[in-house]
Amino acid sequence: MKVSARQAEGFTDAPDPNVCAVLVYGPDSGLVNERALRLLQSRGVDLDDPFAAVTLRGDELSKDPGRLYDEATAISLGGGLRVVRAQGVSDSVAESMQFVFERSVENVFIVLEAGNLGPRSRLRRLFEEATLGAALPCYADDDVSRGRVIDGILRDAGREAELPALDYMAARLGGDRGIARRELEKLLLYVIDEEGKITLEQTADCIGDESEHVLDDVATATCTGDMTELSRAYDRCVATGQTDISILRALYRHLQRLHETSIARDRGVDVAKAMSKLRPPVFFKDKAKFSAQVSKWTTVRLEDAMGIVLNAERLCKSTGMPGDLVSERALFQIASATRRR
Repeated sequence: MKVSARQAEGFTDAPDPNVCAVLVYGPDSGLVNERALRLLQSRGVDLDDPFAAVTLRGDELSKDPGRLYDEATAISLGGGLRVVRAQGVSDSVAESMQFVFERSVENVFIVLEAGNLGPRSRLRRLFEEATLGAALPCYADDDVSRGRVIDGILRDAGREAELPALDYMAARLGGDRGIARRELEKLLLYVIDEEGKITLEQTADCIGDESEHVLDDVATATCTGDMTELSRAYDRCVATGQTDISILRALYRHLQRLHETSIARDRGVDVAKAMSKLRPPVFFKDKAKFSAQVSKWTTVRLEDAMGIVLNAERLCKSTGMPGDLVSERALFQIASATRRR
């Protein structure tokens, strides 16, 4: 059975009783884990009972794929339904699941968790075509579904948030359900002793988007001319897996915002007023830093800096030069120019 992304939530809450096995797959690992757990809980079996439930790992099954079939056909010592959960599976278990479907194994409910399986995946095709199985996709939340997730978690905790705080959450939490849930749980713990609606300031103090933060830190340090902080921020970017292109593009976007503000300043517009016109707006805690950066740059020099970034991206894409050396050189070249008034 092939479950569409639109049907996934409904199926998770009320799975087809004729289905004995579900493949939960997709790029959103947090959502895969969440839906797999909800599916298992829907059968009413105590997941902590070793006689009624078993959890297998992908590395175990890669060495012994047949173990999945053995566990699926084992009889629960307490009688009744037995549940089998397998995490991090791949196409290597397709043959075992084929045997399970062919023998119409009874009194078992199997949930497999996998990453982003393509349409040609043997395991995915097997579940999509099986009458006793279902393939359940898990893709990153869009703006609408992310808003529903946020509302649901806050409501379950008996809390409400101000509209600006909700907007900030939706913008910062990204698409991974697991990360979003952990960040919201951290926020709820942070405000546990506070009354009233959750404010924007409380939210900003607690919730972060690590990848966005490290990229912003590099752009800010570069345009401020802080060599020491730039070195640290760049190392953090590398440690969190940011690519050279993503670092350069984040810096270019920041330079564009400075450039737009600088042009308005040249026309006689107050810097604070020019900043207020930017979209997305400058975060309130960053306004002083942004204004200070504007004062360090002229419009012409910002255009030169943007040219350096564009040339660095071109070199990364079209030559055999190491991307890290190209991007790092561009960053420090611009930072050095910042220090020259």
